[in-house]
Amino acid sequence: MDTYDKRCQLAASRRQLEDAQVLHTQKRWLGSIYLGGYAIECSLKALICYEEGEENFKDTKIFKKGLRGSELHNLTKLLNHSTLVQRAISLDRTQVYQNAWNTVSCLWRNAELRYSQDLGAETDSKKFIEAVEKLHKLFLQKQGVK
Repeated sequence: MDTYDKRCQLAASRRQLEDAQVLHTQKRWLGSIYLGGYAIECSLKALICYEEGEENFKDTKIFKKGLRGSELHNLTKLLNHSTLVQRAISLDRTQVYQNAWNTVSCLWRNAELRYSQDLGAETDSKKFIEAVEKLHKLFLQKQGVK
């Protein structure tokens, strides 16, 4: 299985979101945020493939320009390569998507969350999961999938 395949990324985004929601209900706040961030990462990678007409993330411009290692998890760098999402955020007069993006980009610190011994805070997890749900739905909608 090629984990860079667009379909794999899309499926992973759905499973990670489901797992993040379950972890939240089990009061595993940081784990919920961690997996919710991965749901956004995977759905963004799939969206970038969609926008460029590629079936594999390795064939995208951002990957070919040298995005590797920990940068593959940098949500801001990924967002900067999605004109569909940038446009949706800028045209949203309600600021729902901008606020959701601000929450996600502020709270998802991949490496810190991965090794943290802390349980986190319920309010952060709730706010984060709500933001992830909004963005995930938008990213899938822009690809024409549910």
